[in-house]
Amino acid sequence: MPFNLMIVLLAGFEMRSETGLLCAALAGLTVFLALRHPGGQLRRMTNARLKVTAVMVPLARLIRGRPDAPPLSRRVLLSAACAVALAVATVRILGWSRGWVFTIPIVAVAAVLALGWLEPRSARQRRQKLIMESPQALELLAACLAAGLPARTACEAVAQAFDGPVGDDLGRVLAMLKLGVSEAAAWKSIHDHPQLGLAAQDLTRSVESGTSMVQGLQQHAAAARETRRGALQVRARSVGVRSVLPMMICFIPSFMLLGIVPAVVSAVFNAFA
Repeated sequence: MPFNLMIVLLAGFEMRSETGLLCAALAGLTVFLALRHPGGQLRRMTNARLKVTAVMVPLARLIRGRPDAPPLSRRVLLSAACAVALAVATVRILGWSRGWVFTIPIVAVAAVLALGWLEPRSARQRRQKLIMESPQALELLAACLAAGLPARTACEAVAQAFDGPVGDDLGRVLAMLKLGVSEAAAWKSIHDHPQLGLAAQDLTRSVESGTSMVQGLQQHAAAARETRRGALQVRARSVGVRSVLPMMICFIPSFMLLGIVPAVVSAVFNAFA
């Protein structure tokens, strides 16, 4: 294609001189370099987009926070209000400074991220209780199915046996069944459950195909027991870390009163004696 353009230029302008030939050659070379390897340019554009995506996806996850975090708009409004209030109080106490202008957005962004990733105490207690109760709930559900009960009756029996978060979540499935929702759709409603989600997915396939789920639920119960064992080990190991601060609060004053103060008092009396 560059050579055809060069011929057209030569024929149109009738460039017979060496200068004309040189200009035509430079024009053809320019067109050739501009049109060379279009796939390479497309590849570079694709790589650049992939790099931007690789950076933006973790950033979006960081800003979004936990799955059960408050909405981003609410966190932004609350963080902005707190940052402005903190800046006004600091200016009134310490006086005006240009540095506070840059502090407000930093405090607001930090508050948005903190509100998105900090887990409330109620949510943490609910999560821990789910981990503790899920193995027994899955075992009881498997035992009910093994006894010949249908999945709906087994779900009702397990929901009545637990009054915590497991009973509440299974009660939601049972409420949907009582409203006339199909069993597959009812079990699909808890597919994203942190502890019962995998078992709910298998139960959905089981009620659709009519296959037995006793062994599958027993395997899920065994996996839930392993998760509970790991959570208990983490809590046991964290006891030593949490006990450091109370020990420091008790040990440092006693060390000062029993070790440092008598030595200082004795040195003072010896100096003036």
